[in-house]
Amino acid sequence: MSKILVLDDNRGICHLLEEIFSMDGHEVKAYSEIDSIDIDFEKFKPDIGIFDINMNSDMLKIVKKLKKLHPDMKKIFMSADEPDNKYKEYPFISKPFDILKLKQFVYDIIKEKLVV
Repeated sequence: MSKILVLDDNRGICHLLEEIFSMDGHEVKAYSEIDSIDIDFEKFKPDIGIFDINMNSDMLKIVKKLKKLHPDMKKIFMSADEPDNKYKEYPFISKPFDILKLKQFVYDIIKEKLVV
């Protein structure tokens, strides 16, 4: 199965996504604070990252740093707000989201990674 990283300042969303994807056999690490990402993060090597754009003032900067560590990681951004133009090129989920649609969105990306 896949490894999924979740960064969202809402602990409830972190817990929900961790539970949903873990039940399907994926390894999930979810963080509600950027500073709490553990030291062995480099070893986790996520296949997919789900990022709340409002969690940090410059989420793209953080994601670019993660992408250097894990170049094959696919990114999904989400927010309750309309994204800035700098996020327009990335897959985006609007909050509140339908969990079934989010799961399908993630699984489509996983399938795409497997085909490549």
